[in-house]
Amino acid sequence: MKKVLFASVCKPIGPSVGDATSVGYELLHGQVTRAQHIYSPRVVHKQFSLDYISENLDTPAVVLHYPSKAAFLREIKKGYDVFGLAFVLSTHHHMMEMCRLIREHSPKTKIVLGGYGTVMKDEELTPYCDAICREEGVGFMRRYLGEKELPVEDFKHPEITSRLRLFGIPVTHTAMIFAGLGCPNGCDFCCTSHFFKRRHIRLLPTGESIFETMAKHQQRDPQMEYTILDEDFLLNQRRARDFLDLCRQKERTFSTFCFASVKALSQFSYDELLEMGIDGVWVGYEGRESGYDKHHGRDIDELIQELQDHGITVLSSMILGIPYQTEEIARKEFAGLMADKPALSQFLIYGPTPGTPFYESVVSKGLLNETLASNRAKYYKKCTGFTAMVKHPFMEPHEIEALQEEFYQQDFRLLGPSIFRVAGIKLSGYKKYKDHENPLLRKKAVGFRNKLAKFLAILPVGIFGPKISLKNRLTYAKQFFEILKIVNTWEKLYVFASPIMMGAAFVSVFLHWMNLMEHPITRYHYYFGRNSLQKRVQLVGGFWNWFHIQKETTHIPLWRKWSWSVLKVFRLF
Repeated sequence: MKKVLFASVCKPIGPSVGDATSVGYELLHGQVTRAQHIYSPRVVHKQFSLDYISENLDTPAVVLHYPSKAAFLREIKKGYDVFGLAFVLSTHHHMMEMCRLIREHSPKTKIVLGGYGTVMKDEELTPYCDAICREEGVGFMRRYLGEKELPVEDFKHPEITSRLRLFGIPVTHTAMIFAGLGCPNGCDFCCTSHFFKRRHIRLLPTGESIFETMAKHQQRDPQMEYTILDEDFLLNQRRARDFLDLCRQKERTFSTFCFASVKALSQFSYDELLEMGIDGVWVGYEGRESGYDKHHGRDIDELIQELQDHGITVLSSMILGIPYQTEEIARKEFAGLMADKPALSQFLIYGPTPGTPFYESVVSKGLLNETLASNRAKYYKKCTGFTAMVKHPFMEPHEIEALQEEFYQQDFRLLGPSIFRVAGIKLSGYKKYKDHENPLLRKKAVGFRNKLAKFLAILPVGIFGPKISLKNRLTYAKQFFEILKIVNTWEKLYVFASPIMMGAAFVSVFLHWMNLMEHPITRYHYYFGRNSLQKRVQLVGGFWNWFHIQKETTHIPLWRKWSWSVLKVFRLF
């Protein structure tokens, strides 16, 4: 039987090792909350696609998440038949180095490249690989390995979770729900939409399949939260309403974050969104005059404000450098967004990615910055949303980049840390729904109250911590006492955890100052084949070498499982 190895790019990555701004392991800390100092939530995003593919292969596979070069070399010397590597444009140089190592140390291994980095030209990629995946990955890899074709509706959904940490302490446990790939909206800058030719591939095709997947997670952990990974989850109204009907029938509520456009959100009432369990959304603000079709529906400023009034957290993403934007217009749009007081904000620069209409337009008109047009490697490396690449009719590149940095800093200064903004939003939602006639919405209000109880431990850090305005400190103090009044006796005990959070915040100041703990530990995921009775095994890097895994067997001794559990506990310290 063939041996398959999948991997993300090797660590270390990031600006500290010469990569472009925002390249790293974390979307929040690297982009959205990058200016929020120690208050920035921390969560490492693994290369989920590799786990999804491995879960659906008949062939056993190993997945390495962020291996060091030494760990990668140890693994490839085991003689794998196929190696699959996922990368993006800004990490293409790491991909090249890993492929060189494979050719040198395991020359018989076939290399398959995948991910959005494969929008590079064939002539740029083929020297480093034997095959390129530019489609849905399960179907591609099964064909490549000579396995029987598997319909999308028969795909197994992997059990993948992540933990969000504040000041180094885990505060939420989130299950990743892979509902779909691609997006029919086709915004001119969007790589994910045009990579799949504006098609939407429903990995979970029905409302029932989504509900059952989430219910399984909830059975194991009633406090589990969810992120639905689908470019515009609510756009398919039939699937979403089927999911809503099941939530009502089963009287089940969740705590879910999803991606949704104004157009999609406008199809539902706020009560319906909350009945589905949706209490967090990522909305593309882009620009008020950008004219994208996905903005049709409710007024976006009113929508953001009303969502948050109902307890639904909003992450808004604004684009800088759109051709109509002068500096004055950009500042006016930013001021309008700040008036909406979104819980989180992302500010990215309008950039051309190969395969998108914007890229084709920029190249045909000769608008790409000369230094990038003449140096493809440098151009790819800068594809992060933090470099002004295109000649703009009103602003110079350095002016656009300066605006971006200013907006991140102003967002933090004006609205305070995102983690504390969330407290106000959930408090508003609780007050609105605690006595609602709909029992499902009353249950949702209880969920809000449970979340608010945790802020009894967290808010004191905002009241007494550094870099917080007096106005915001007073707001947090008021919220603290409001929450103390509404939570039950047991939930009040979170107050006694506040010294721990204060101590952890103090340590975070030191770690942030010293730039320590910036690179994650390597994780090894072992898959034994789709039809195997053995479930996936996860090991923390550094310890995997201490144990030998018998991949041919379907039983792992209990002492081994205990050992891995103990080692995971040690990792927390």
